[in-house]
Amino acid sequence: MKKILVLNCGGATLKYKLFAMPAERVLAQGHIDRLGTERAVFTHTVSERGSLQRQQPIPDHLSGMRLVFAALVDPEHGVLSSLEEIDALAHKLAHGGEKIRGAVRITEEVIAAMEEMVPLVPLHNPPNLQGIAVVRELLPAVPQFGTFETSFHHTVPQHAWLYPLPYEWYEKYHVRSYGFHSASHRYVTQRAAELVGRRPEELKIISCHLGSGTSVCAIKYGQSLDISSGLTPQSGTTMSTRPGDFDPFVITYLMERAGIDAAEMNRILTRESGLLGISGLSGDMRDLEEAAAAGNERAALALRVFNYYVRRFIGAYLVELGGVDVLSFTGGIGENSPRIRAEICAGMEWLGIAVDPQRNNCWGEERIISPTGQSVKVVVVCTDEELIVARDAFRLLSND
Repeated sequence: MKKILVLNCGGATLKYKLFAMPAERVLAQGHIDRLGTERAVFTHTVSERGSLQRQQPIPDHLSGMRLVFAALVDPEHGVLSSLEEIDALAHKLAHGGEKIRGAVRITEEVIAAMEEMVPLVPLHNPPNLQGIAVVRELLPAVPQFGTFETSFHHTVPQHAWLYPLPYEWYEKYHVRSYGFHSASHRYVTQRAAELVGRRPEELKIISCHLGSGTSVCAIKYGQSLDISSGLTPQSGTTMSTRPGDFDPFVITYLMERAGIDAAEMNRILTRESGLLGISGLSGDMRDLEEAAAAGNERAALALRVFNYYVRRFIGAYLVELGGVDVLSFTGGIGENSPRIRAEICAGMEWLGIAVDPQRNNCWGEERIISPTGQSVKVVVVCTDEELIVARDAFRLLSND
């Protein structure tokens, strides 16, 4: 048995699972929600002992990871006598460009490639790199592995990932679409097929990963055909604090008109746009649904924009796939917001897509939510990105 700790450092969250492999048994797991705020919530769960939860300020991923390590060896709530029991650390990594893709052992070359990509993923690669650095400091002898979020999209055809820009920009700077959320879309491909009783190789799937980061993926017979995110996770659908797609001339216009430099523009696009930018209230869907229900018009507008962008990509991928067998919702919003799922699917009955209100009345539960007999199965999948990363790490560890 190998004990593999998977770390998943997101833009506003930190998730972890300690696996016993190859049995894929979860020894402990937890997450930090609202990371980077005074209202961060740390939850640590051991199946036979229940959960520990507390709210406290957690300013960054470094502080969060130290809290996780302490919980794993805590005399009351831990499952390890020491951190040396961990056989490998596995990370869900955002972007290594064209140099590093797929699942890899973390080396200096991998770290250098990630550092080079920091300007493209400023919310993701820095916490990933912090995680790697902390593990090196605390567990220098433990091997580290990573699965890059671009890995599933190697099968996207060139005409879909090449931008209509001067070709030398691709040749010299590798400017192209890469796509993200690979671990989630890989898991959804398999799990959605299981829920409808068929094999992935038989299905056309549109996978909607809706969380603080969002993406929509067209999956044909088990392979990614197209993905809404691009060179960076900022593109595609509207997100918590990121805009998704818009006219690029907005950037140069405002840089000149408002005197915004490149660094400030990047900050605004990654931290002050999306749901937060529209609502002026929050980038958290839970806050916005509550505010919209109370009559806040800008919160309601933010929800409509979010749903519109997802629907737009679903429509495009219906054409590209030549129809769809399964429409899947996953991620923090996709799994826990009946309202968003229903509003995204509204008016699609003519395409064979519909949601049964009673079946859709669920939070964090896997199920088919379309009416009986509907030609397209609409499903909720509770994604398990950490399991995909653990499987990759165990395979690489076994081959060493």
